[in-house]
Amino acid sequence: MTTATLAELSLASSQGAMRVLSGEGAVRGIAALVDELAPAGEIVLLTDSAAKVVDTVDVLEVVRALLPEGRASRTVEVLESGHGVTLDEATVTQASADAAGAALVIAVGSGTVSDLGKVVAAAVAAPLISVQTAASVNGFADPLSVLVQNGAKRTVPSTWPAALVIDSDVVAEAPVELTRAGVGDAVAIWSAPADWYLACAIGMDPGEYEGRFVDPVRDIAPRLADASATEADRLAALVEVLTVGGLVIGDAGTTAPLSGVEHLVSHVLDMSAMAAHAPHDLHGTQVGVASILAASLWDVALHEERILDLGPGDLVVPSGLRERVLETWLPVDPSGALGEECWRAVEKKMARWESVGDRVEAFFAARDGHLATLEHLAGDPAHPAEALRLWGAPLTFSELTPAVSGERARWALGALPFMRDRLSLADVFVLAGRWDDRLFDRVFARAAEVGGGL
Repeated sequence: MTTATLAELSLASSQGAMRVLSGEGAVRGIAALVDELAPAGEIVLLTDSAAKVVDTVDVLEVVRALLPEGRASRTVEVLESGHGVTLDEATVTQASADAAGAALVIAVGSGTVSDLGKVVAAAVAAPLISVQTAASVNGFADPLSVLVQNGAKRTVPSTWPAALVIDSDVVAEAPVELTRAGVGDAVAIWSAPADWYLACAIGMDPGEYEGRFVDPVRDIAPRLADASATEADRLAALVEVLTVGGLVIGDAGTTAPLSGVEHLVSHVLDMSAMAAHAPHDLHGTQVGVASILAASLWDVALHEERILDLGPGDLVVPSGLRERVLETWLPVDPSGALGEECWRAVEKKMARWESVGDRVEAFFAARDGHLATLEHLAGDPAHPAEALRLWGAPLTFSELTPAVSGERARWALGALPFMRDRLSLADVFVLAGRWDDRLFDRVFARAAEVGGGL
């Protein structure tokens, strides 16, 4: 895909709200963007303390030097904790207050800084230029942000960047762990769409499944595992797959097409680490490891458990579910507040389940056709494993930094349906009364067969 094509796609997907400026030396286009988007007024540069260097030159200073001469500007540096920048209520409120009065916000950093930039720009009613410093997530190119609310990870609407700047020289110099995290985020394409299709087909998603929000990413993803390609070509494919992924998410208005069980595992690991004031690995790195697990869950579900051979009458909201949700989260937050936050989401999900009986009946009446589509979308656990291995990214929970123990990995898998209100394959197992240790053993064993798992 050429830079011109990517620029056209960004305008089409965002209905003209965002343009993408990409390629070698793209950062030099910032001066013209500033003149166009905010010819007057103060400019706020939003960043964190992480080093962003190309050929010994600080990217933030490059951006600052490109601002029009004489324009007032100031830097808002977001405070970090042991988890890096955590987008909780206090951080978002403080950054928005610090940026008050800005005529333009320029976010310079990786995914979390970009997410914060979108929230801050919306709060101060200013356009946003997002300068992407790593190919680490697909969230640069969408109008959503992942925040921490009441201790739980939540994806919320924010705003499209007016411009996304992807300089290939900058991205190529990013720390290797950030690039590997981007690969991890990208390989979710081999499992996540199946969760979205299931939720749509069974009436649990408010929209309908549309291939145009999935197929463009599936078409690019195999290039990530092309061992015959040069490193530069694979990096270009990574930038492309992540950017296109963000655009289709923005167009769809939800992360659901590219975020299923694997993202839930990562969110759950983050939440437990934050509650314990302990470090955790990068989001995308965790998603990559969890993508092997998610594809293994689908493989076991379709070919061994044959979970969809059940009928609607076999899927019921279990008694004592509230107590199970609260008990799941109690070790993470003994106060019970996080458990109650998660129960509100799960309760909403189960209430919707009980309201869509006709859709559930229709789904099972057309079971064979749905199974064929799910077989296609769920993929083989070997696919994400091959891509991660080629890039030197972790495949197992023990390879994460810090390592995730087998006990904690099993807890994360068990906890994932008890975190948010969006249905995934895991919820079908909960409704069938089969979300248990016996299933977890088989899923981890299947992941191990391709080099993943514990």
